Amino acid sequence: MKRTSFSLPKVTVHRSLKSLTHLKEIAQDEKERINWAESILGIPNIWQKTRGENVRVAVLDTGVDTSHPDLSDAVIKSKDFTGDGIEDSQGHGTHCAGIIAARQNGVGFIGVAPKADLLIGKVLNNRGSGQMEWIANGIDWAVKQNAHIISMSLGGPQSSQVLYESIHKALMKGVLIICAAGNEGTLYQNSIGYPGRYGSVITVASHDRSGNRSGFSSHGGELDVMAPGSNIWSTYKNGGYAELSGTSMATPFVAGLSALILSKHLKKGGRTPIENNEDLRIHLLRMAGHPGFHDNRRGYGPLLPFQYFT
Repeated sequence: MKRTSFSLPKVTVHRSLKSLTHLKEIAQDEKERINWAESILGIPNIWQKTRGENVRVAVLDTGVDTSHPDLSDAVIKSKDFTGDGIEDSQGHGTHCAGIIAARQNGVGFIGVAPKADLLIGKVLNNRGSGQMEWIANGIDWAVKQNAHIISMSLGGPQSSQVLYESIHKALMKGVLIICAAGNEGTLYQNSIGYPGRYGSVITVASHDRSGNRSGFSSHGGELDVMAPGSNIWSTYKNGGYAELSGTSMATPFVAGLSALILSKHLKKGGRTPIENNEDLRIHLLRMAGHPGFHDNRRGYGPLLPFQYFT
């Protein structure tokens, strides 16, 4: 068994801003930014009905900037499985966490579900690599912390028994698992990495502003949907903000959207009809661009959430 076969997908950093002062200069008179995907897909309109209240999302990644002004109030629990400490020296985990639940607090950036709670598990070390056991232990920890959703923007070329068992134990308990397809493009007939290659999870490809599949996005029969992943703005390390591209960005977008879906149902009386990943898949397909047709490059198409929440 290879002990370091899991890592960050290759993410492109387009630009990075290190302070709120610089962010405000670019945003001019805007108090807070949303990324293009939230604007085009009408996410602010959905906030009139739900902002992700009462939903816990576990982000298993490179940790988090614990003092980031947009995230410090969102993180309710965290645990390091790598020995490097929970702080995020990569910026990747902080970016993913912000896409999901950056707070609407008058500064910086707003995530898709700005009232969802975050559980942060650091399963990739400061070099961006991780052991299968770390990831499996992170999944088990998230389940014990009563996570509703687990978001994993990571991948590896091989499966393992310990990872497979942790994933499917979580699924059996009704935890919703969202995974990145990977950024291997069209190099192989099926270029999806694990755990995204498990057919039982929700596997996410990336699209650009025009709804076209991002050229870097992996493809294969396990793809479920596409979500915005090109040039996505979010929180970053050292209290900063950055614009990144990758299926790593598309995955937390779906995790945040899933938090909105789940929160909407929880508000209807305390019990939700979304009891497992298959229930979630059905709801996501109601938003998909072509729910009756599956394509190995696009899954069931880009998500159009405004047609679900109206």
